Amino acid sequence: MKNSGLQLLLLVQLLFCPVTEANAEPLQVLFHEFAPHSYLSQSGKAQGVLVELVEQVCKEWTGPCEVAIRPNRRAQFLFDTGEVPARFLAWNPDRAKNMWFSVPLVQTEYGFFSLKSYPITELSQLAKSTVGVYGPSNTARSLNLQKQKLLDAKQLPFNTEVYVRGNELPLKMLQKKRFHAYYANREGGYFYAAQIGLKDLNFFSADRQVYYSIAFNKAYVPHQTVRQFNQLFAAMLLQGKLDAIYAKWHAKPAYLDPAVYQEMSIPY
Repeated sequence: MKNSGLQLLLLVQLLFCPVTEANAEPLQVLFHEFAPHSYLSQSGKAQGVLVELVEQVCKEWTGPCEVAIRPNRRAQFLFDTGEVPARFLAWNPDRAKNMWFSVPLVQTEYGFFSLKSYPITELSQLAKSTVGVYGPSNTARSLNLQKQKLLDAKQLPFNTEVYVRGNELPLKMLQKKRFHAYYANREGGYFYAAQIGLKDLNFFSADRQVYYSIAFNKAYVPHQTVRQFNQLFAAMLLQGKLDAIYAKWHAKPAYLDPAVYQEMSIPY
């Protein structure tokens, strides 16, 4: 764990707020195609670090618990209408107004992928250029914040080319020099680049505090259900029951100071 003090604080909180096993609600969590965090194998099996972490939690959830992958727009519709109570999303303050969030499962970062023949190493290089991004998404939201930084510096902004799927297609377009840079999740960009044999990439990090979590629709999910999920996940993490999954996917847990949970709509 990055911070042993946080580990101790979480342990103390668990001792005084033990995981509530009674009356656990049925839980269904949807993911969308977003490798290597969540995606379908060639045989159609859901996999990825986030999928497998939630599947492990499901094994100890006292009610029915199910994980599935759906197209992003379908997952969003089912979540918005309450047909499915939870789905994988990156945390952001706008979403936290209408959603409860799990404790972060993984911390990642967003940044600009560029070809090594013209590496992007600072934001100012992107003035008046074109940047590809998957959207609508939290990634696109983060990219807009990068554009605002250019505007604040009195520089011309970049244009944005949006792709409805964050798969290998935008990287193929980068490879063909359709745009100057592709803004994406670090692990996801490298994963899909490997699928098309694209190795000559430069990555310039722009947003290092991105938290991937499970979101719960506040209109349909009680606070207590999310609290049960969070306490169960934290207990399993402290007990080492999730270590093998993180190791398999070369990922690390994300840790936040519990003092910020309330303002981030993380029941605990």
